[in-house]
Amino acid sequence: MNSSRQNIISGVLKNVSTLGKSIKLPSALVVPEQRNAIGTPVAGTGFVRIIMYIIAAILLIGIILLGVDQWITPIFQRNPGGAGYIPVPGTDMSQVFWPTLKDVANINVGVIPVAVVPDGVPQPPLPLIVDVLEGQTSYTITMDVFIDNEYPQDLGEGQSQRIFFTMSQSVENPTLRVGLDNEKNTVYITCFDSAGLEQSVILDNVPIHSPFRVGLVISPYAIEGYLNGKLVHTRQLNSIPKQPSRGDKIFSPSNIKIGGKVLSQGISVLNIRAFGYVVSAAEMKGRMNDLIDKATFRPTK
Repeated sequence: MNSSRQNIISGVLKNVSTLGKSIKLPSALVVPEQRNAIGTPVAGTGFVRIIMYIIAAILLIGIILLGVDQWITPIFQRNPGGAGYIPVPGTDMSQVFWPTLKDVANINVGVIPVAVVPDGVPQPPLPLIVDVLEGQTSYTITMDVFIDNEYPQDLGEGQSQRIFFTMSQSVENPTLRVGLDNEKNTVYITCFDSAGLEQSVILDNVPIHSPFRVGLVISPYAIEGYLNGKLVHTRQLNSIPKQPSRGDKIFSPSNIKIGGKVLSQGISVLNIRAFGYVVSAAEMKGRMNDLIDKATFRPTK
């Protein structure tokens, strides 16, 4: 009897030992997360934790940079050529036109209503519209110019400039005009007041057969002329120039005509950029990286 009991007890102990080896007991009791309004939280993996740490670090660095930018020194560059080192996208308030020769057409100043065309009728080309200049007492315009023919042209009686930029309601009565001396490579930037008085700044020795940029800044009391991003000439004005107004146009060079003569002969203009504010010298220089190349001006040569 005792021997039988001993055998039974021995068998039970052996079975318990085998069962203990087959069960992996956790080192600590895991308490499940309580269900909330969204659901039961799931424990993140190691990869998720790493991603969260990276995002937190980026946010912390951004906060530090914002603090430095506001109270110590500019970090974020809010416009080309401005103070700061990191360009901020979406802050450029300028408008650009004429990237290629086929895009050149009159540019309307102000918001021009577009006619509604019935279904089935061909949609006419949308007009080019610049809306940052209308009514501005201070504004800036830049343009890339290419002089393909440097020789004097037949411009008609009384015309001494090969005019390649005009902003006005009519070519004969301009608000702003830019032209090349018909005898030499000198550019004149001229503004007009309401009485027709013209006042100019001069850019001497502009390049021939090579693209260059003309920049002009108009304010109530001064006009500035830039050549390839560098300030060349500033003039104090004796009267307040006319403001760009609705109905004005920036005429394409081929449409600048007086007496049937095209005054822009041998000159092309691209990359017109308009600003509704006075551009600083630093910004003028900082934007020179998009000067149109010669191949764009002469695509078939």
